[in-house]
Amino acid sequence: MRKFSFLCLGVIFMVSCKQNFQKGPKGLEYKIISNGNGTSMKYGDFMQMQIAQYINNGKTDSLMSDTRTSSGAVIQPLDSLSIPPDYYKIISKMKNGDSLVLRMLADSLIAQNPGGMPPFIKKGYYLLTTVKLLNVFKNQSQADSARNAEMILQRAKDSVANIELLKQDEKAILNYLKKNNISNATKAPLGTYVQILQPGTGAQLDTSVVVKVNYTGKTMDGKVFDSNTDPSKGHVEPFLVNLTNDRSLGNSVINGWYDGLKMLNKGAKAKFFIPSTLAYGKQGAGADIKPNSILIFDIEVIDVLSKEQAKAEAEKVQKERIEKQKKFLDSMKNAMPDSMKKKMKRN
Repeated sequence: MRKFSFLCLGVIFMVSCKQNFQKGPKGLEYKIISNGNGTSMKYGDFMQMQIAQYINNGKTDSLMSDTRTSSGAVIQPLDSLSIPPDYYKIISKMKNGDSLVLRMLADSLIAQNPGGMPPFIKKGYYLLTTVKLLNVFKNQSQADSARNAEMILQRAKDSVANIELLKQDEKAILNYLKKNNISNATKAPLGTYVQILQPGTGAQLDTSVVVKVNYTGKTMDGKVFDSNTDPSKGHVEPFLVNLTNDRSLGNSVINGWYDGLKMLNKGAKAKFFIPSTLAYGKQGAGADIKPNSILIFDIEVIDVLSKEQAKAEAEKVQKERIEKQKKFLDSMKNAMPDSMKKKMKRN
């Protein structure tokens, strides 16, 4: 069940800041904008809402988050368990179709959380949240039906957005290839561009095999974020990539890898230029891979394994890891003082 995120309140529009707000507890102010036609809510009803969060520095509004362009409408039960009491008192006054503006001077939040606020939130700023109550559902079944419909709608929106982003990414990749005089990169079926640096031998890879590869991943500006050939990354060993539908064999990878690997064979070396929609998308990954990042991978196919060979390899790797862990624990134990070893034996 999704919950309100009131810890990071945002701003609505400047005009709202100029209108009269009612006083709430602990520095909270609010305004309910109603058309007078909606039905009242009762405890235990389910609310379907769009929520936007902004910050205002006294001159301009900056959007922090908006469910209209991210996760889609929120469906939330009206109860005092999942909604903080101060906010529950205000939200329970809303009727179907109403809009709510919540406003708080940043000074109040800073006083309540000294040292715990992001640096961009400063004294004198206003933090506001806008809530549009779209629907009120009387039972769990109605709420679940609406939630499923919202998920379908959101997937459709994401699909349309991904198509447009893929076009933008392809343009950026083609510009990069032209700028770096790379003329021999071929587009794979899903959109990854593959530059074969060294041809391999044998049949092209398919969904019947598991491949053993070496790789180095970079962002478009050349920053290395991972590698299994660089000791500083801490895992210098061949990487098993599972191309089959048996999840117990090897590792799953981003779609750009699946797309590009099927253009290679054993012994091949290549560069993959992977659109963000086939990589980590709008979520990104860690500090180095920002949302909507195009990625570049150096790939070498060391070996091609059947399902049986891959299973044996996976068991071998697991056994080696267990042995390494045991050796590490034994070395830690041997480094302990005798008094501590005796105490561990007694326990």
